[in-house]
Amino acid sequence: MTESSCVVKLDPQTKHDKVSHTAKESVRYENGVSTNPLEGYFATLKRGIDGVYHRVGTPDLNRYSSEFDFRYNSRQVSGVERRDLAIKQVGGKRLK
Repeated sequence: MTESSCVVKLDPQTKHDKVSHTAKESVRYENGVSTNPLEGYFATLKRGIDGVYHRVGTPDLNRYSSEFDFRYNSRQVSGVERRDLAIKQVGGKRLK
């Protein structure tokens, strides 16, 4: 197995690099590169799908992943702050 080439630099201000899983590497200490945040995100997504939703269909996958993006990105704020962030994001949108 080789390193993934699907990583795209979305933000030029953010440092991006690859680790070599073929060389049993998951952290590159000299560059501060790690797969831990990515693995943490996918663990949260998998737990949510298995524990809450049980099944996710392809047409709605973007909605589920958006929800878990929000959960992961707001994991270090309090519940009240997370609620306020969520309310700000739904302003002016209709429920379907």
